[in-house]
Amino acid sequence: MNIIDLFEDEKQLTLKDALKDFLPLVMEYLHLDSLPKIELSRKIGDTKYPTFGRYSTDGSVELDISNRHPIDILRSLAHEIVHYKQDLQDELSHDSGETGSPIENEANSEAGIIMRHFNQRYPKYLNLKPIMFDD
Repeated sequence: MNIIDLFEDEKQLTLKDALKDFLPLVMEYLHLDSLPKIELSRKIGDTKYPTFGRYSTDGSVELDISNRHPIDILRSLAHEIVHYKQDLQDELSHDSGETGSPIENEANSEAGIIMRHFNQRYPKYLNLKPIMFDD
């Protein structure tokens, strides 16, 4: 399967459709005028710990989309966009990503709230199928 196939099926809702509805909602909720660069990957490499998403202070987000449900991908994206906002507000430091840190806890909490709003407004995306890749 080719990744482009995930976005070109006009008969069914896709991750691309979900992103079109999700990103404006996130921007409104977090009061953002811009978004980070978002890269969708099969696997995120070169990290200290296994992860499904990563925010870099260069203003970019990388998301692992392999073998995940689109709603789970969006939750990771919400978490990383919260880090983007924290960075814009100069709240990040070298230890911000530590488990249990106030910065990580805020990103987890805000992402959960964002997903509740999204799922209430767009329940149709809960029925999407997981994104699977053949190795």
